[in-house]
Amino acid sequence: MRTFKDNSGRTWTVELNVHQMKRIRARLGVDLVNVIALDAGGKVKVDLVDRIANDPCLLVDILWVCVEEEAKAAGVTDEQFGRSLAGDSIETATAAFLDELVDFFPGARRLFLKKAVDLARKYTAETKDVLAKALEDPELTRRVEESMRSSASSPESSV
Repeated sequence: MRTFKDNSGRTWTVELNVHQMKRIRARLGVDLVNVIALDAGGKVKVDLVDRIANDPCLLVDILWVCVEEEAKAAGVTDEQFGRSLAGDSIETATAAFLDELVDFFPGARRLFLKKAVDLARKYTAETKDVLAKALEDPELTRRVEESMRSSASSPESSV
């Protein structure tokens, strides 16, 4: 079981087991059991992992199915749950969910999925580094300022 906090400070528990996997499949049409698939050429595909990691709406829908009983007991609706997830809480919820998904699988499938998740995290960290360096670039500052001046002086901006 993994936990994460939402922006309202509530802690949620994500637990994946066969029952939860069946509920997610039935409610959302998302087949997490086959998150690791082979394409027609026999190559391994993990497209669904990428989709979940990069689509916060899909992630929150999946998480809701996972925490629904806990949420209802706490008097939290689906809408309130969704509203409480944005920014950093999405990042921690994604990590909790993906770690729990890795742990659901046995043996070689677990090792493969862990490798895929670790590579995705490495890619995300590298992307953050590139963006951080870009933000420090004086050329970016100059272009943003130029764009702002241009927008402020355009006829549409005075309407």
